[in-house]
Amino acid sequence: MIIRKANYNDVKTLNNFLTLLIRDEKQYDSGINENFVVTNMYENYIEDSNKLIIVALENDNIVGYLYGIINSSDDTYKYIIAKLDALYVCDNYRNKGIATSLIEYFKKWAISKNAKKIEVNVWSNNIKAKRLYEKNDFKTTSETLTIDIL
Repeated sequence: MIIRKANYNDVKTLNNFLTLLIRDEKQYDSGINENFVVTNMYENYIEDSNKLIIVALENDNIVGYLYGIINSSDDTYKYIIAKLDALYVCDNYRNKGIATSLIEYFKKWAISKNAKKIEVNVWSNNIKAKRLYEKNDFKTTSETLTIDIL
């Protein structure tokens, strides 16, 4: 397996993977549109130094990716936070250490950007994702509570 930064030739696959990721999340929130299609999300992010898109390759095929960003310090926090925004691995390649390898690459990148923390949001009922992140040293530090009003 090879982990590398994404390039412009990868963008179509990345947009397709983001579509699959969002559609997969419908099982955790019925309000997600199962017909949602990402058409041009990542094109503008490839060269942005505060954004990272990496891909996992098996036999020259992209089988997973991670997208993350750096949030600069602001009035709330005195330090820089890296945000792991999207992580997707194709079904046939799950449970083979690919997600962990992507996360490790992201951690090193975040350190190189002087980030003090990495944050990720995960659906509370997405047990597999929670286990993955906990296995990679993430801890629950806050929770979002919602109420359906309509």
